[in-house]
Amino acid sequence: MTKILHLSDTHLGNRQYGSDTRRDDFTRAFEAAINRALQENVDAVIHTGDLFHRRTPSLPIVTDCIETLRKLADEDIPFYGIVGNHDRKMDQQWLDLIRETGTAERLDQTPTMVNDEVALYGIDAVTKPAWHAADFTLEEPPNPDAFRLLGMHQLFEPLVPEFYADHELSEVLERVDIDLDALALGDYHKTESRIVDGVPAWYAGSTERCATDELEPRTVSLLEIEDGDFERRELELDTREFESIRIEFDEGDSHGYARDELDRHQLDDKVAIVKLTGERTPVTSSDVYDMAIDKGAAVCKVDDNRGRRQLDLEDGPQGDIQSAEKLIEEKLADQNLSDIATDVEARVRTDDDLAQTAIDDTMQELIEEAQADAFEERDAEADLGDPETEVSGE
Repeated sequence: MTKILHLSDTHLGNRQYGSDTRRDDFTRAFEAAINRALQENVDAVIHTGDLFHRRTPSLPIVTDCIETLRKLADEDIPFYGIVGNHDRKMDQQWLDLIRETGTAERLDQTPTMVNDEVALYGIDAVTKPAWHAADFTLEEPPNPDAFRLLGMHQLFEPLVPEFYADHELSEVLERVDIDLDALALGDYHKTESRIVDGVPAWYAGSTERCATDELEPRTVSLLEIEDGDFERRELELDTREFESIRIEFDEGDSHGYARDELDRHQLDDKVAIVKLTGERTPVTSSDVYDMAIDKGAAVCKVDDNRGRRQLDLEDGPQGDIQSAEKLIEEKLADQNLSDIATDVEARVRTDDDLAQTAIDDTMQELIEEAQADAFEERDAEADLGDPETEVSGE
């Protein structure tokens, strides 16, 4: 039997709510997931994207990650990953760097065999503008009877609500060009599973809570595979608890009222999420923050909505608003840009290491590469001797 631990969306370095405590919580959750892998004596660990929260994690965060992964390497347990949308860079990825330390490997569209029984594949997060042109074809495994498991980092229907999803999972099953036995997914922070066109697919969820509405316990998935049979179990992680508090103020309510409302909740060592509604009063959000910390909360976030008009969102998307980057990608996908225009836009927008003075050189380099490709295609057409004949693959 082959045992594999699947985790995702660890978002290392996330200084949530501007708190160093929360940043450390994300590191501890990652360590807890790796410790579960060691306890279960798994044969491999797979990570389906967003290992880091940003494209430019600090050196201490990267170092802590490698030190945690070293515990797996010391037990000869390989760690396989793909790149998510949060930590995706234009060229070499952080997983490429970590691979040099001997503590991680990057999955791709060729099979990575585990015990000659399981073939692992991985496809990095794909931007919306690049989605339809992307090649998802997977190579057949050397063992034709191997269990075929693909890891991806995208939001797919029907596992994800329609207003969040980017694509239909059934499309991927058609484009990979081999028969898959399972899909391990990342990007959605809640644990969800579904059988799509006869293939089991699931999101392991994030290892820490990345938003105020992610109140469910955090989990990783333990996969047990034997003779083509497959079983998945969710293992709960011990993470810091969230306490959601709503305080509705009437005109004249004082600091004592706010304290009484907070006293109704056990806040010791928790993340307190406090929403203030109703009428404006002399009690400030800063006052409520101080009260929550005084009552033992490790971290506090106060949303002051007093005096604001309440919008009816019953028929619209719930939860956190999409990131600016995702909205940009959706708009670009509708523009039918050329490949070179997409490359130029993505390089400028997403490459944090690209200095202003280097932009012109980078644009020139990309344009020259496109020109060279165009000349090669033209020469190939000329060599065919028939101007009406299409070049193979176009």
